Amino acid sequence: MLDEMLKEFYDIGKSLSSEKDTLKLFEKIINSSLKLTSADAGTIYIVIDRKTSEWSHIKNGSTRGNLLKFVISRNTSMNVNLQDYTAPISKKSISGFTVISGKSLRIDDAYKICDEVEYRHDHTFDNNTGYRTKSILSIPMKNHDNDITGVIQLINKKHSWKDAIDYDKNDAADGILPFNDTDELIMNSLAGQAAVALENNQLYRDMQGLLKVYKEQNSHLIYLSKNIMKAHEEERKRIAREIHDGPAQSAVNLSFKLEICKRYLSDGKMDDLVSEINNFSDSIHSTVKEIRTIIYDLKPSCLEDGLISAVQRYIETFSTSGSINIDFTYSGNDSAIEYYLTSTIYRIVQEALSNVRKHAEADNINIELVITNTRITLDIIDDGKGFVVEELKTRKFDRLKGGFGLEGIRERVELIRGDMTIQSTPGQGTELHIAIPLL
Repeated sequence: MLDEMLKEFYDIGKSLSSEKDTLKLFEKIINSSLKLTSADAGTIYIVIDRKTSEWSHIKNGSTRGNLLKFVISRNTSMNVNLQDYTAPISKKSISGFTVISGKSLRIDDAYKICDEVEYRHDHTFDNNTGYRTKSILSIPMKNHDNDITGVIQLINKKHSWKDAIDYDKNDAADGILPFNDTDELIMNSLAGQAAVALENNQLYRDMQGLLKVYKEQNSHLIYLSKNIMKAHEEERKRIAREIHDGPAQSAVNLSFKLEICKRYLSDGKMDDLVSEINNFSDSIHSTVKEIRTIIYDLKPSCLEDGLISAVQRYIETFSTSGSINIDFTYSGNDSAIEYYLTSTIYRIVQEALSNVRKHAEADNINIELVITNTRITLDIIDDGKGFVVEELKTRKFDRLKGGFGLEGIRERVELIRGDMTIQSTPGQGTELHIAIPLL
């Protein structure tokens, strides 16, 4: 008999440690508990956080912020379906007392509990179903740190776990036995294994969740990296076109003008030579200006003076080239912001204002930049025609034809670990909210 029980206990422990499905794990715990103690019924409660409903634990009897959640029940003599529920942890209930005290509780007759103790048996289930609760064994589930993670509560010990009790008979309770020392010893050991198995299961689930998040983030990073590579390639093509159509053509024209100057000089046409030299000088100044514009676009010198100053200058330039009124407010100190963040946020402002000019038909734009020790927030609000935000997800963006657009702005924001939200309604303008962490 002892050898058989030890083997059963070993098999249960092995089974619990290998089970990864939480529901199946609960089923194995309750079924094993009924079999090892010959109990007629059993229930498992777990400790959860009151606010998050996540699994929790109780240390040193402190129940603050926690609840008990019913998770599974088994009854071998009666077919009963119980819904999940939560309850406050109180010494007035048997399960609550077990959790708070951290000690096993054995009751020979639930209807004859002495007045000196705080806990009482709730007769509601018996009254509603015709069941007759008599003997109770309530065991705390303790992890390696001796924290209470839940309760296993067993009801009505039988002569054999295979027996069924006919509660319709008046003498049904006569065959119910009290739980004994051996039952308590076995269940304390099983409850310990169960607590550790559930904790490991939770850790496994957390790891699976983290792995899933990692895979999703990795996929997103790959997506962003590809887009960055595309953007860089398109930017190189744009610069190449600008150089080809601008400074390169100007250089060719300058070489032609130089040949003309040489011809005028050899022919002695000094007046024509002076005139052509003047044209030549103007062309050089124009070419230098084109080159400086390209260089400025690649790395605006205003960024060296900080984010606030750079945005102010860009807004001034933007305002002089159009009819949109811009109100810019800011607060905080930008001296500690790293260059890459300054550059990225500056580009975001550029692209956002460009979008408003091209698509919004707005008269006014409000920009608010707030810098704190922990984050930067940027709000850009226009009074333009607005759009349906959901349609944004289905649009295709062509960086060569239409700039980076809102999708490109979102990619820039995500690259610096920021969040971006867009609020817009047709006819009521658009609000762009960006938050970027600094820690």
